[in-house]
Amino acid sequence: MNRFCLEQGDTHRVYYLFTHSSFNIIILLVYKRYVFCKYVNVVCSMSLLKNCLFSVCKRTIISRNYIRMTATKCSPEKAKLISSTPVSNSDDCKWIGLEKMVYSDPNGVKREWDCAVRKTRNSGGVDGIGMLTIMKYKDGTPDQVLLQKQFRPPVDGVCIEVPAGLVDANESLETAALRELKEETGYVGKITGKSPIIFNDPGFTNTNMSLMTVEVDMSLPENQSPQTQLEENEFIECFQVPFASLNDELEKLYKQGYRLDARLQNVAHGIEIARTYGL
Repeated sequence: MNRFCLEQGDTHRVYYLFTHSSFNIIILLVYKRYVFCKYVNVVCSMSLLKNCLFSVCKRTIISRNYIRMTATKCSPEKAKLISSTPVSNSDDCKWIGLEKMVYSDPNGVKREWDCAVRKTRNSGGVDGIGMLTIMKYKDGTPDQVLLQKQFRPPVDGVCIEVPAGLVDANESLETAALRELKEETGYVGKITGKSPIIFNDPGFTNTNMSLMTVEVDMSLPENQSPQTQLEENEFIECFQVPFASLNDELEKLYKQGYRLDARLQNVAHGIEIARTYGL
């Protein structure tokens, strides 16, 4: 692997990396303590290659829309669904069970309902937490929302979500939220709001959660070089989009083929409704 420094300033350095056997170029922009990455496939002379990369990197430096990424073990884009098989016995499933429920309707008629249930619910009665995470900057950068890309087999695609996770036994919702934020994104934040316990799809499952609002102060030392603590089976890619245009950004991602988490989309749509009606 060869590395050449194309540009160096007071706050940034631009490198390109390549192997002799490939013109698949990895462009690294080191800005302060952030590392930005861009991939380029170029077949041309080395002099033209340098000029091309230099131009790309210069545009990257001045672009406010360039997304800051945190390190991931492998891109979730590479995952794919191999097969799907009906399960006759839910005991074979580790996380989810299927129950036949019997209830009485308002007229006293006995009826049945099929329900998917979580097997991991602890004694606290709450399955999980999600974090609407707002990145706060002191250098004039507008507020950003921290989002994630994660392959979800049930929807056979990469889903755009907020950081989230399950609540451990004897763990408060607040503690679980900050723990999951640190593990999945590497960032340290503070909770500024908490929703009541909400149900994701009450006609189908008893799964519930609380949606937290979290602020991350990007000027703090602990947030300069975030390091994730992902489990072996977690492949999560974090990125940021402007809070002010969250709904528009999600629309763009949807058109690119990404699946949208309903909770995140509902927040974005709620912001647009508030703007429309002047709330």
